Amino acid sequence: MSFELLLVEDGPAHARLMPEAFRDLDRTIHVRGVADGVEAWAFLRRQWIHDHAPRPDLILLDLNLPEIDGRDLLSCIKGNDDLKSIPVIIVTASDAEVDVVTGCQHGANSYVKPAE
Repeated sequence: MSFELLLVEDGPAHARLMPEAFRDLDRTIHVRGVADGVEAWAFLRRQWIHDHAPRPDLILLDLNLPEIDGRDLLSCIKGNDDLKSIPVIIVTASDAEVDVVTGCQHGANSYVKPAE
């Protein structure tokens, strides 16, 4: 049985390293990555090139994204009856408490700050 993880991250270093870390941890974790909010929304709604995308079991979401901001994307996810049950963890380098509070207000399940 596999575990589907959607990584929404525009930073090249994190976008490259996080899938490697999960692959080393457990080969049954399949990490799918997208670089902006528009592509993430298309992936989740199975549109465009993502028409056969698997439903994620977990979403790791950066807040500061191009196109659609992570906060807005989180609101869209949690406001959609088909998607709102997917757990979302905010992953951001931000130290701002407002980012944690805003994320929780928009429905994030947790918040993680990666080590630098």
